[in-house]
Amino acid sequence: MMSLSIEMIVAALVAAAIIGRCNGFTSAASASPPTMWQILGNDNTAAAFTTIFDKEGSRGEYMDGYSNAAMMERCCDDYKWDYTTSHHNNNNDDEEVAKERVDMMSHLYNNTQLWRYVSMVAFSHHYLMDDDDDGEYNNNNNNKAYETFQRQKEQQYQLNLPPIFGGVVWDDWLTEEDDDDQEEEEVDIINNNLSTLALYKEKGIDYVRIHCNFGDDIIIDGSEDKDQLLTPSNNNALFRKLAKAAKKCQTNELVPLLLLQLPWRVPDADDYFHWAMNSIANELQMVGVDCNKVFLETRPPIGISAQQEEGMSTILRQELGLKTGQTMFDAIKTAFQQGEATTYSRSNYIAGFCVAGGSTKGEFPTAMQDDTQNAVRQGIRLKAAEEWGYDVCFWEMGAKLMLQPKVGRLWRHNGQDGRDAARELFCVNARDMADEIKAGL
Repeated sequence: MMSLSIEMIVAALVAAAIIGRCNGFTSAASASPPTMWQILGNDNTAAAFTTIFDKEGSRGEYMDGYSNAAMMERCCDDYKWDYTTSHHNNNNDDEEVAKERVDMMSHLYNNTQLWRYVSMVAFSHHYLMDDDDDGEYNNNNNNKAYETFQRQKEQQYQLNLPPIFGGVVWDDWLTEEDDDDQEEEEVDIINNNLSTLALYKEKGIDYVRIHCNFGDDIIIDGSEDKDQLLTPSNNNALFRKLAKAAKKCQTNELVPLLLLQLPWRVPDADDYFHWAMNSIANELQMVGVDCNKVFLETRPPIGISAQQEEGMSTILRQELGLKTGQTMFDAIKTAFQQGEATTYSRSNYIAGFCVAGGSTKGEFPTAMQDDTQNAVRQGIRLKAAEEWGYDVCFWEMGAKLMLQPKVGRLWRHNGQDGRDAARELFCVNARDMADEIKAGL
């Protein structure tokens, strides 16, 4: 009952704000929430970071960009949602699982307290729209969760609360045709790539996640300078394609978030990271990307196995994480300060950086220990605040911590009380991460 009363109060406040706008009393300059693109364009990079992640840099991103297959696996194996067929061999069961998960996420997002700690949510493509057999896009009957998020986004704006931003995982960016001829490339962008991105923009998306896996077989020529690592030509081409995809996002006033998946638990992990930062910075500048409007994400180059890391003491893990984070910032700073800041960007800074934590799935999970990952973040933030004037590094969570199995299991028990308990735990997990990252070490 208390939950319902709070929602009724918030609804009344929103209605009052709307009436106030109609009568000429506005508390913001525009009639709709500012986009991430506008914030990153109107403020200097440090001020924009504060607007998005708050003055302590404690707000972060919830990653809800699961594929259909991954979503089914989580629901059946982790949440123990028992249907007639446990491994989704029946289409009707598939539809029921998908519908229930959308209902759950819609309920979890319908919480004004959540946005005190979460500023970004990345959705899977299928949350926004369905592709029919002709390649056209239709409205998705199961986009209830995204619609709830959009209502919360408008509500935050109406009440002058911190803004929230919606993202999407662009799964097929690598399959788009590319052409070296500039004129044909521009036609290809207009007729093909931008049609998808324009639809994302139309749906109210602020940023686009682009995930790029460089594999484990990158070749390093030890005779060369470590800052100019040689790699197979296909990896060089992949960096160029990734940069072009980022440029296409920016052409549509969408902010790209680039996840670079690199070897990170190997002895030469630092070399791979330096190579990647130099390569992506160079390619982004070559194709005219405004790096002030780019987020980056990688796993940290800690250079040891998950088993070795787990066996270390807490103090040693923190020392490893802190040192790794500081090394990462130095590499980022060096890479992005090599170019001309005034060509396409106002400065040599990037919008932000996210530390990926590895996978909890598979026979040999690679996920980092939580204290190691926090130390990596703190290492980046300490040096960034000192040298760039803002924290740079923000947190991101998914099924490992924020939407942990207990949330899905609570949803299925004790009716409405269980559903509300799941929503509360989801929010508490975000709050705990916000508290951790602003507390430092």
